[in-house]
Amino acid sequence: MFMGFFNSLSIRLPLAAIGGILYGLLTYYIVIFLGLPSQLALFTALVVFLFYLASRLLILFSGIDTPYYSRVERTPSEFLYENTSFYHTTQWVGKFYHYHDMAPFIFLILLAISLGVDWWSEMPFGKTAQDLWNSLIPMP
Repeated sequence: MFMGFFNSLSIRLPLAAIGGILYGLLTYYIVIFLGLPSQLALFTALVVFLFYLASRLLILFSGIDTPYYSRVERTPSEFLYENTSFYHTTQWVGKFYHYHDMAPFIFLILLAISLGVDWWSEMPFGKTAQDLWNSLIPMP
């Protein structure tokens, strides 16, 4: 049931757009942080957004079942692609995005747990995560 919800095309399309926007913004701020011109930052952010969105849409509308998105029934066109490089590339990218999407989900769960520990222990929010961060990366 839960995985069927995320396997829905009506859920995957907005998530692809939101992910593209977030990666575009991240790229924009990285380029700005490096001191490069804002026109270059905007251009690279747009390229990253379009690449991210296009690759997700290609998987969604290719008709090929991948770990990222699979249809309930197999289409006849899928059998035509089974031993082609396009099919194998789609499988690889689908696996990559499947694991890529699990990483932020796990991070958010751990963050929610640490905030819950802070609330339960009546500490300031973020103290547990900050203490863990400080223990992993010692600062002078």
